[in-house]
Amino acid sequence: MSTQALRTFDRLVPNNSILTLSGYGIRIVVEGGHVVIEDGVGNMRTGVSLACIRRVVVLGHSGIVSLEALRWLGDIGAVFVNIDCDGNLIAAIAPSGLNDARLRRAQAMASVNGVGLEIARDLIKRKLAGQLQIVERLRDRAASTAIRSVIEQIGKPRSIDQLRMLESQAAVDYWGAWRDLDVVFVQRDFDRVPEHWRSFGVRRSLITGNPRKATNPANAILNYLYSILEAEARIAVLKIGLDPGIGVMHADLRARDSLVCDMMEPLRPKVDAHVLNLLEQRALKKSDFFETRNGVCRLMPTITDGLSQAADRWSKELGSVIELVATSLQANVPTLLTESKRAARWDRYRTRNPG
Repeated sequence: MSTQALRTFDRLVPNNSILTLSGYGIRIVVEGGHVVIEDGVGNMRTGVSLACIRRVVVLGHSGIVSLEALRWLGDIGAVFVNIDCDGNLIAAIAPSGLNDARLRRAQAMASVNGVGLEIARDLIKRKLAGQLQIVERLRDRAASTAIRSVIEQIGKPRSIDQLRMLESQAAVDYWGAWRDLDVVFVQRDFDRVPEHWRSFGVRRSLITGNPRKATNPANAILNYLYSILEAEARIAVLKIGLDPGIGVMHADLRARDSLVCDMMEPLRPKVDAHVLNLLEQRALKKSDFFETRNGVCRLMPTITDGLSQAADRWSKELGSVIELVATSLQANVPTLLTESKRAARWDRYRTRNPG
């Protein structure tokens, strides 16, 4: 690995940024007191040695990550995220945060004392408000009317199951509004891509019957960004000291972080809006995607690098939502995610001590 290669990559990936890696034979190790990272395919391989990074996002499942490198990332407060080729979150490793058993006990009791229902109601109301803005952009009056009706009924359910039923009713109309959205490709690629790639289509995969393993670019992009959001939510939940597996709305399932799924709900429309902006403003390229033999559509590094940077757009709002939930469970929870209490104290100090 040449010194010139290191310098070139340093300029492209500044300190405190999100570094996205993809390709085969990814390597993250520590050499000479620095993390050395390699990714790419064949002669396109590139190396980087950085003194400080904030996020490392690995897209794929082939390569080496040393224990020493994970410790190094943890020591500087950086996060390691691994997403597989189909857009599923595999791992989100971050430094530990608040450790308060009282908060976790209150979290576990929320499903039986009514607090969980009120939290879920607020999360879904926020999500529906965001979805309403999206369908109004899509100019679907029927969907707008349906979602408004659900928002008006949001205070009626007296159980989580009833609340989920209302949300599912809105979801049918919401994703129906997306169905005929055009997905534009550059002119030279238009006749080279399958017809079902040229529109958003249905949210469920033609292979699995659910959103997993997307079969067109629009849904593959959405799945990838949802996994980025899931990683951010898991990191934030752990930092505030909540248990990621004990949800208030999503049912308990083995090996699922139900609370993380809950926390994602109000931010999903933010992700959707980002995808809508992308599809409206950018002509895609066939080379941005790869179709497997069984029809699964996967993203290539040419598009994932830019998409990963979007995490910063949602992390602050995600932190506010999670802190609000934690405070609903137990008063006086430190605002480790937004540092809003520290900022308020500083503002009061400056007011009392001008100049």
